[in-house]
Amino acid sequence: MALAAGLVATWSAAIPAGGPAYAASPTGGVPHEMFAPDGTISRVDVPSGAQPTARSAARASAASVTVTPVEVHGPSGNRLDIVFVGDGYTQPELGTYAAQVSQTWELLADREPFRSYRTLFNVWRVDLVSPVSGVSGDPTADVSRDTPLAASYWCDGLQRLLCADIEQVKHYAGFAPDADQVAVLANSGMYGGAGYTEEEVATFAGGHPLAAEILPHELGHSIGDLADEYDYYAFPDDGSRYRGPEPAEANISKKNADQLLHPRKKWWYWLGADTPDGGVIDAYEGGYYTQFGIYRPSQNSLMKALRREFNVVSREKMIQSFYATVRPIDAAVPSGAAVARGGTLAVEVLAVPLQIRWFVDGSEVPAWRGRTSVSLADGPPGAGSVSVEVSDQTSWVRSTEYRARYLTQRHSWRVSGG
Repeated sequence: MALAAGLVATWSAAIPAGGPAYAASPTGGVPHEMFAPDGTISRVDVPSGAQPTARSAARASAASVTVTPVEVHGPSGNRLDIVFVGDGYTQPELGTYAAQVSQTWELLADREPFRSYRTLFNVWRVDLVSPVSGVSGDPTADVSRDTPLAASYWCDGLQRLLCADIEQVKHYAGFAPDADQVAVLANSGMYGGAGYTEEEVATFAGGHPLAAEILPHELGHSIGDLADEYDYYAFPDDGSRYRGPEPAEANISKKNADQLLHPRKKWWYWLGADTPDGGVIDAYEGGYYTQFGIYRPSQNSLMKALRREFNVVSREKMIQSFYATVRPIDAAVPSGAAVARGGTLAVEVLAVPLQIRWFVDGSEVPAWRGRTSVSLADGPPGAGSVSVEVSDQTSWVRSTEYRARYLTQRHSWRVSGG
């Protein structure tokens, strides 16, 4: 109860009149998401002065950094890279940290759409040796430990809000080949974590069995550009009403079901469909940190509470976002625009179910469908151009715009020579 009262006191004067605030807060603080063991989520603003800072002793001790590939499926230039960085793990505890990273990744990779698109990801583990074991604020607020990332509970007086020195986090994550999302594991068994909604960073207790559930939700933000679907900014049932413009995010709208259907807006083509988080897709009032005047696609998806599934609207948007970074074709051979007559053409494609179609002078060659390589000697004579189209035909994407623009890629060659 004391924690809830503190949360209301922190935010009661800062609830935006027109709806949620993704922009910098009026206090100049840093927006965080805070998570409860029962899966509920709230949003708090931590003043810049309350952010932890790593001290010099911890920085000096972390001069030696090791990066280990956990799972690599292709070049970072055409993959989504998740980087894990640990804090408060001494040299003898790095084995425990490695096991916790593997467990966290398996938890994430077992949830759709990550399960079906696992091979679009690379996962890296940064081993960072701490001079002391554990992190600040565990088990009580007066405990202080000098660790490389300065991970600390009781951030801004909130017990389970686990903050870190973001500049140090980014510095050490930078040792990996690339970082689309950074996950900070704190060496602690006490529940806690935080979502740095503007930094693509999530923190959580590496030793608590439920804390890793924070990561799938945060990837909904950082990869999928999804909005939060929970309906409280300061406290539940606060009577707030959304009065702002139509949100840009795919999974939230100020329009009800009829207003979505007739002008064909947002998730209109999913209305009435079954959804893996339970029930059917409709327009349910409440979300975007506001109780009234705003609608979400399903009753209780992962963007509303932890340990849930993405609804089909959010799952579709996640897949679109995967393909906005990772293209279906890894490489084309030859890589240039020209090929000799009678030569061989090939494509290296992602390890997911894909449709492959070949065209000669604009007409498909049915006999070549599904092939990753073809010989022009076997094709129509006198060809002037050849192209290949690789596309993901998953039924989880209904948007024709998504499929044409993001899930489909073409490569063309000009045939030259006699």
